[in-house]
Amino acid sequence: MNSIKLVFLTMIFLGLNLSLFAQDEMMNKEELMAQRAEKAAELAKVQGELAAIDGKIESIPGWRIGGVGVIGADFNSNNNWYALTSPNASSTGLGIGFNGFANNIQEKFFWRNLLNVTVQRTVTKQDKTDPVGIVALSEGLDLSSLYGYRINPKLAISAEAKFTTSIVNYDAERTVGDRYRLSFLNPAKLTASAGVTWTPLDALVVIVHPLGYELNFPSQEFISAPGAKIGAQYAAKLFKGISWSSNLSAFLPYSGGDATYTDFNGVEVVIPYTTGGLVNYTWINGFSAKIFNGIGVALNIGLRGDNQIADRAIYSLADSTTGEVNIGGLKLQSYYTLGLGYTF
Repeated sequence: MNSIKLVFLTMIFLGLNLSLFAQDEMMNKEELMAQRAEKAAELAKVQGELAAIDGKIESIPGWRIGGVGVIGADFNSNNNWYALTSPNASSTGLGIGFNGFANNIQEKFFWRNLLNVTVQRTVTKQDKTDPVGIVALSEGLDLSSLYGYRINPKLAISAEAKFTTSIVNYDAERTVGDRYRLSFLNPAKLTASAGVTWTPLDALVVIVHPLGYELNFPSQEFISAPGAKIGAQYAAKLFKGISWSSNLSAFLPYSGGDATYTDFNGVEVVIPYTTGGLVNYTWINGFSAKIFNGIGVALNIGLRGDNQIADRAIYSLADSTTGEVNIGGLKLQSYYTLGLGYTF
């Protein structure tokens, strides 16, 4: 009997201890949660103060310089994968790109400069024994400089010079010498324009220039024309550590003209372009996510519509057997590079 009482008292003692321990644990958790809420409120206050300070720093007149560089590579290979039409196909790709800006922002004027460079090479082989494979090359240099004198904080009288050019091309038909050749100014365009610039937000710049002229190279092949230049530039942080920059540029010509192309037989063909047929645009986007000390993941996407460039390329790539080409229509050209990036 005494043993039963001893066991019973022991169980009551253990139960009381466990109950007191659980109460202590609950009190500790509630205290810690309260401390956490207090610290979170203090952190939110400090972050708000830091954001306000950053805003003041950004509003100080002077130069602002930054950019994102990206390098991306991809490799695909199949070995006797007979579910495919080409069981031993392979492809490799390497792309590099850079988006940079240098802006001088003052109370009465601004001077905004943008630079974009991209070179992306992809090689596709139907069989690994192919000596070269099919090479695709996306490349270009885009440089613009915008100056504006402020009428008020949001509106300015402005002028811009914009230059775009090819850098290098690949000649698959060339059997002697290097197939890569410099193609500076072939093709290229220089656009000068003037009008007004609207800055509704610090991160957004809208350009409307009704006075403009687009000079295309080579001049003996491409049409140059007067017209209106419109565009927009945007740069901001989407989330913590993730940034987005976007540059849209479009030219609306006031007149058309005739362009001369050489077909696959070496015969010159004259193609008439209406005013609408010479409309062209370029839209470049860059995304970057920081991981450590400026290093992170970056994505560059470029979209372009330009009838003259597309039609010239189509003639040079026309089927030499049938001679079929597809001229006309604003054809979409695009590229993208995804890889490691460095933001500064």
